[in-house]
Parts: sequence; structure tokens; C-alpha cells
Amino acid sequence: MTDPIETADVVIVGARCAGTAAAVPLARAGLRVVVLDKARFPADTMSTHVLVPNGVQELQFMGALQKILALGPAKSRYLTLHDGDLEVRERFKPFSGIDYGLCIPRDQQDVLLVEAARDAGADVREGTSVDEVVWRDGRAAGVRCRTREGSYEIQARLVIGADGRRSRVAAEVDAWEPYRASRNGRGFAFRYVDDPLGEDAPSAFQIFRAHGNQVLVLPSCPAGRTLVANMTDAAAIPGIRADPEAGWQDMLDKDPALKERIGAAGGLSRMRTTDDLSSYYRRSCGPGWALAGDAGHFKDPVTGNGMRDALKFGRLLGEAAATTLHDPAELDAALVTWEQARDADTISTYHWGNRESRPGPASPLVREVLRTFSGSEAPNLSDTFNRARPIEAIITPARMARGLWAALRAPGADRRAILREVWGELPMEIGARRHRLLDGFRSTRSAGTERDGWDVGPTPKPPSWRAAAEPVPEARAEADPALPASGAGDPAVAA
Repeated sequence: MTDPIETADVVIVGARCAGTAAAVPLARAGLRVVVLDKARFPADTMSTHVLVPNGVQELQFMGALQKILALGPAKSRYLTLHDGDLEVRERFKPFSGIDYGLCIPRDQQDVLLVEAARDAGADVREGTSVDEVVWRDGRAAGVRCRTREGSYEIQARLVIGADGRRSRVAAEVDAWEPYRASRNGRGFAFRYVDDPLGEDAPSAFQIFRAHGNQVLVLPSCPAGRTLVANMTDAAAIPGIRADPEAGWQDMLDKDPALKERIGAAGGLSRMRTTDDLSSYYRRSCGPGWALAGDAGHFKDPVTGNGMRDALKFGRLLGEAAATTLHDPAELDAALVTWEQARDADTISTYHWGNRESRPGPASPLVREVLRTFSGSEAPNLSDTFNRARPIEAIITPARMARGLWAALRAPGADRRAILREVWGELPMEIGARRHRLLDGFRSTRSAGTERDGWDVGPTPKPPSWRAAAEPVPEARAEADPALPASGAGDPAVAA
């Protein structure tokens, strides 16, 4: 018996950040848009879920912000960095009148993104897996999908894969293997807590650095809950998995400032961990198809830009396709232009994330460069997270020279070690700038920030109907009694 066939203008695989952001402008343009996701919402997922103002504005653009604010999240208007005697405090630069960041659990956020896509007119279908991409005359022309009730085919003029790092669509269009990538030396261990400062908690995303750990303290949702994420050496993750509470205590004991800030926290959720964080670029468009969000590009979560990029470039993909879908050649050219713009906007952050993902404590040189940002609340260092400027325009040669001079003049400074570090860092600086300015589209020329040994896992196999009807086990939310009973759970922060 032949599978039933239906038609659409665009079919999108994945109904989280990138997929819903792409669906909204397409549906608003009056196109028939079908969005498929194997999960049933609300559903948790392994994810970074921090948005600075540049990302929060994307929620406003797609019509989801007001419902998200109705959840009662904390609004963070500052970024602070603590490293021993070093402290930086800056106010975020506003975008579209938004001067705050948000940290919303994904099981709460994503269901509202799905609602926004439906409100725009998209047909979002949950509990639906994609088995394969359909081809016609060398072009992607739809998908074959499956639910509990059976399988069917959707024919479409554009197939968008927004199905994450393990993208089935990427495998189907022969784009699974990244053309450039970097192994990550850090893993994450994270949990939610009741903030011990309560209503007196600072309106800030806080970073605590000590002994090789970078710990994020992020006011979350509902207000009074806080996410604590330890970005530590990936080699430490197996020990933390074996004894989470010992790992938690070790993290606190390594940093008195962090212990003072969060050590008295109660309501601790279970610990979640990951060390699967290789960064990459995949070829992200071709005849009749495109890859959005993590399906096409991923960088270390330390940059806090994963969801922002998924939302922004999901939206821009939808806008580009909405005006060119009538002509295959024009559509394909627009997709290439879109991918080029995504790469140009993300390359600096990709290299920054690679450098920050090296395990080990900050060197005296790095600390002195960071110290050049202290003493003013004007946005500078915070612009790296806010993506107001390329990293190279923020951490400039002049600023690095000031930091080097201060490091060399410090009492007891090991000047030879500092100069050796400078010599080792120069190829990374040059390579990152060269890649952004000179290397061109889809360059495979390696850069000093990139490390061998990366792995994005085996090519995914077609799912079964049972897998299609349920979220994958590690993505299910575990009930957190400190959160509301309406499906809120204990979300993760990772890839």
C-alpha cells in the first residue's frame, strides 16, 4: 500500500528554536508550512538556554516574548566576572529596547515557541519522526515521516533541517560530516537551585573563574530559581557523574567567592552532565534544502550564543525563503547568501569558544587583559556575549598590549612564561582574524584555535515509530518540586 501524500510549501524538521523561528515569517507570508518534531511538548532537551538582549529581541520578533515574560522569569541586566581579585561588572547594551537577558527552562520556553509558530499560521505536528528526505530531479522535494498511526509523505519546495546536532536531515542530504570542527576540552555539570539570596539576588549573569573551573550563576524561571553550570575539564566529568554531590562540593571549595554566593542554596535539582561538545560547521544549504540551528553549526556553549543564533538565523532563513520560494534558482542563491551571512556573524564567536574551551586556569596574561575591562559599567566585554561587535573589535591588539604590559610588570611575574604564552597565542589571533576576513566561504583551512580529535557521532539511523512518538530518554524532563506543576521540569544546559 502506497503511503498517503500531501503537499506544502515548506516542511521543517524540528520545532524548537531554529525551526519555529523559521516557520513564523514563512507562515506570515501566507505559505503552507508544516513543522514536524518527534517530541510532544512540553519536553526538555539538552541545551544552552541563556539569551542576552540580542537574543531576547528574537523572541519579540516572533511574537513569543509576552507569553514567556508571563512565566515570571528573572531579568538579568548585568554581566559580572569574578576571578580572584579581578571583578568586571557591565550593563548589557539594549537591543530593540530590551536591556535584559533571560534564562528560561527549555520545557517551558519551547512550548511557547511552538504556540508562536501556530499563532503565525504554521501547522506544527508533534510526535512525528522523519525517516528520509524525498528527492526529485536532484532536489530535496519533501520528507517521508511516521507517527503511531502510520507513515506518509509531505512534498514541499523546501526542506529545512532544524533537528539539532544529530540531524537526520543533515545525514539525508549528505552534509553530516563537518567541513571544519574542533574538539572541546571542557565538559559541563549543572543543576538548578533555590537562590540563597532570594529577592536580593543580583540582576546579573555571573561568571566565577577559579582553578580551571568557569561557573555560571544564572537567575532563571520562575524568579528565585537559579541555574549553576560548572564548565570544567572534560576529564572531570566521569567523576562528577559517579558522585555528583562530591563534585558539587569540590566546585564550591575551589572558589570562596562562589561558595559565598551560592553555597547555602537549597532545593537542589539532580546534577546533569555532558562532555559531548565538539564545535563544527556543516555545509548548510543545497538544492531545495537548508540546515538551521545546531543542525548546521555549533560552537562551545561558553559563548552563550547558541539559542540566539538559532533564533536569529532561523528567522533570516524563513525571510529569505519566503520571497524566493517561487523560483528554484533564486531560492538556492538566497540560501547560499543566508549561509554566508550566518558564517560571517558566527566565525569570531566560534574561535572564541574554541579558545575558552581549553581546560586549565586563566593565566596571568589573560587575567590582566580581562582587567582592562574593569572599572566601568559601560558595555565592552559583555558585547562579546551580546554580539554587538566581532570579538576582535572588543579584545583589540591595543587592549592585549595593555594586559601584556601589566602582566610583565606584576611583582613576581614569570616573564619568560608570559612571553612564551604570547608566542603561542599569536597564531590563534592571526588565524581567527584571517578566517573571518580573508579565507572565504566554507573555508577548510585550519586555524590555531581548532583541535583535532573532534567527533559528532555516528550517522543517525531512520527512527522507529516508537521513537517517533516519544522524546528520547535523555531529553525527558525530570520533575523538580520547586517548579510549577504545569509540566515544568529540570532542564539541562549543554549543547
